[in-house]
Amino acid sequence: MIRAKRLSDGMTTGLLASEVWVDVETPSPEELALIQEYYPLNPLALADAREIGHWSRFEEYPHHLFLIFRTLENPANPHSRTERVSYFYFPEVQVLLTYRNEPVHYLEEVWQSFRGGTGLRLWQHLLERGVETFFAYTDALTERVEELEERALDGANTPEVPRRIFSARREVLRVRRLASQAREALLHLERLPILGPEAYLFRDLTDRMGQVYGGLDAARDELSNILEVHLSAQGNRLNRVVQTLTVISVLFLPMTLWAGIYGTNFEAFSEYQWPWGRLYFWSGLVLIGGSLAWWMRRRGWW
Repeated sequence: MIRAKRLSDGMTTGLLASEVWVDVETPSPEELALIQEYYPLNPLALADAREIGHWSRFEEYPHHLFLIFRTLENPANPHSRTERVSYFYFPEVQVLLTYRNEPVHYLEEVWQSFRGGTGLRLWQHLLERGVETFFAYTDALTERVEELEERALDGANTPEVPRRIFSARREVLRVRRLASQAREALLHLERLPILGPEAYLFRDLTDRMGQVYGGLDAARDELSNILEVHLSAQGNRLNRVVQTLTVISVLFLPMTLWAGIYGTNFEAFSEYQWPWGRLYFWSGLVLIGGSLAWWMRRRGWW
């Protein structure tokens, strides 16, 4: 699919005109040949644009600037796929060509709402919409991290908490790598003298990507802290269990010895002949157990 709009008024126009926005999605060989007939696309840049899964990068070629910008499709979904748009900008004729291998949600929204402007302004606006997907992701990530922190502080004895923490860490590392590549590409773009007074627009995008990168680093550290809190809470729970079992063992050990002594059936034990011998035996058990329980209570063991 190939479509074009004039930058000045946002009206549909042909490919041959200057100052236009040309949008290309999964072109056929015939459509690709038509594009190359009108615009001198560098073969290396075109190969990168057609490659599936290429990371964000920027390159300056003799006839055009080339930028691959890879963003998140659905920032609220931790398993969301990524969206990738390749930008070919021809400064001499003020033509912005966007190339994609699949539908991109925010680009479609800009296409419907576009009413005219310069090529650099349009390019900056499209990149800004891509940057917003990272900010939406960090906002959603903050809420998930806070939820995990509350569950970790509760000390719930369930493997779900560490599993979710490790899953979130892997996800943050993936998005962090994605944001790092995007920020690096924007850094190369903003330093071009050809941008002139419009350079501050792209510099702002780079600063915002830096904020995203810092936010992802903070979230990664926070997830590590949450995991430590969870493991500490589980360790405290285990210590309490061991302490309880120790108290029970200490209570029953002397009583077991007392019962063992009088369970040997030695006839020489005169206590067997006492009228109150049975009472003496059970009273000894109660006295030993009660004394130990009182002593451990005084020591704060339970």
